[in-house]
Amino acid sequence: MWRSVGGFRALGGGRVVLAGALQAGLMAAALAAYGYGRHLVEAAPAEAFANARALWDLERALLLPDEAALQDAALRWDGWVRPANEYYVRVHFPAITVFMAWTWLLRRHAWPRVRAVVLGSAAVALAVHFAYPLAPPRMLPEHGFVDLMTVYGPSAYQTEPGEGLANQFAAMPSLHVGWALLIAWGVVRHGRGRARWLIVAHPVLTTLIVVLSANHYWLDGVVGSLIVVGALWATSAVPALRDGPPAGRAGPSSRRDSVGA
Repeated sequence: MWRSVGGFRALGGGRVVLAGALQAGLMAAALAAYGYGRHLVEAAPAEAFANARALWDLERALLLPDEAALQDAALRWDGWVRPANEYYVRVHFPAITVFMAWTWLLRRHAWPRVRAVVLGSAAVALAVHFAYPLAPPRMLPEHGFVDLMTVYGPSAYQTEPGEGLANQFAAMPSLHVGWALLIAWGVVRHGRGRARWLIVAHPVLTTLIVVLSANHYWLDGVVGSLIVVGALWATSAVPALRDGPPAGRAGPSSRRDSVGA
């Protein structure tokens, strides 16, 4: 029998547990496949470094702020570095996992669209990893970068580039930034109260951390964000993925634009 719980319609007893376990299993398998797919990208280091230098030149031509100069200025006081590294290493996947769980449990009407955006953005990001291997800025000391994860710890990588399960030549795009933007969009759209706007700090802080820690270039974050925005735009046109408020209840998501914001 259906009953109302926390703003969504839920199945009672064991059925809701089974439904939740199936969704959790699906997303865990999909994200594991994404992670393993990144490892399958067999980029030659020479190609990844050539792309990195070309991207660096492009950013300078676009007059984007020099990431190395910003890092150097920020390191005049380095007390922020280890907390920032912890944030980079520990927050990304737990944050998107908690967001997905919150959506499924408390905003069930929004879950199909959020699931589609997460899966779609991961698939597109993986295709970009294959097409455009990219060494992160921390591997370019000649431009003045310091690998803060190696110097200060903790590091997300326990092996040298090209070894182990982690593909360190997958800087483009940054789903750290893209999914942080998705989380902020989802909480603002489907949350309640003014406090929900505090989540806007998450993508801003994430962008600053990935750049200042030399894990990503500005354009990695831009492309990651565009992938997520594109997925939100595409899903807004699919009737089965409509995520407006349940019938009979108005809320902060009652007004929509092309990405449902």
